Amino acid sequence: MIEISNTTNRKLPVQKLRSVIEGVLKCEKHRAQMISAVYCGDKFIKKINRTFLQHDYATDTISFRLNEGKDVEGEFYISLDTVARNARQYKTSAEEELFRVTIHSVLHLVGYSDETQQERQHMTAKENAYLAKFACQKK
Repeated sequence: MIEISNTTNRKLPVQKLRSVIEGVLKCEKHRAQMISAVYCGDKFIKKINRTFLQHDYATDTISFRLNEGKDVEGEFYISLDTVARNARQYKTSAEEELFRVTIHSVLHLVGYSDETQQERQHMTAKENAYLAKFACQKK
């Protein structure tokens, strides 16, 4: 089960987000037992970051895996404020950045890390492949 919540007044392509989350899980040979995807603002994610990771700043995403195995139970939080800023900074559309960060979050839930340069490069390559596969990129 995938639960998508939006704590902002921004409109989200909920069905497409659900489809992308399911698609990444399937390609990674995982299933959603219970995934909560929360799309929020900087204030909300900063509070999560401070409470659970002791970081006093907003970030694009925070993911928490709550179990092990192929049936994923977890949650992720994505700041739509940070996504919008990143889209401007990287000169891409807000929608593409939204899908990239969503894919990134799901990759964390299935076990990928981005702590080293090599891990970051591997995750970025996976993100690019999934963006193309699920037609999330603007041509």
